[in-house]
Amino acid sequence: MSETETRDKLVAAAERLFAERGADNVSLREINRAAGQKNVAALHYHFGSRRALLVAIFERRMAGINQRRLELLKAVTTSGRDSDVRAIVEAMILPLAEQLSDPARGSHYVRFLAQAVSDPNVDVGDLIRGRFDHGVAATRRLLRAILTDLPPPVTEQRLDLASKQMVYALADRERHMAKDDRASADLWLFIDNLIDSVAAMLTAPVSRETQQRLSEQQKLSA
Repeated sequence: MSETETRDKLVAAAERLFAERGADNVSLREINRAAGQKNVAALHYHFGSRRALLVAIFERRMAGINQRRLELLKAVTTSGRDSDVRAIVEAMILPLAEQLSDPARGSHYVRFLAQAVSDPNVDVGDLIRGRFDHGVAATRRLLRAILTDLPPPVTEQRLDLASKQMVYALADRERHMAKDDRASADLWLFIDNLIDSVAAMLTAPVSRETQQRLSEQQKLSA
């Protein structure tokens, strides 16, 4: 087996185990064993650290996802739809959702991402910043430019909520699909409805209650 094949097997095994149990609950020895490596030092030789292994998993998946997202955003802007919230949300969600629709891509990445996002010991932003986050950053810039009727703190909270809703909803669907083939039957209905839901959440009017909370917070911080 070549070094490249060994490295790929280690990354795939780590992605699966981290997806199932979280990065802190899997030993390097377990990853070596799951990848079929008899040499207990194989993972350390190829990656050197757990952080480098996490970066390798993101690189394996997010390089393509980031490029796909940028292509969709380019199509949105060149067609004059850069003020269409749903079109931008679709460009944000679709590249990640497509991971579920292609068995050749595996069925663990979105669950791995959900585990990483929720892990206080994993700084996903630090791992991907400047490498694979250009598409996400571009969607956020476009959405900020549209959502000018919202107070900036509300806009930022909603953008964060949109990212988490996307990841956790898709991870849950990926989990169901891994257990039951029937969960794939309405996948694209689920994806379209998720896009609708996120777009609706971003554009929802700010309630009187939220406005009042915001005013109180601003007074306290003044």
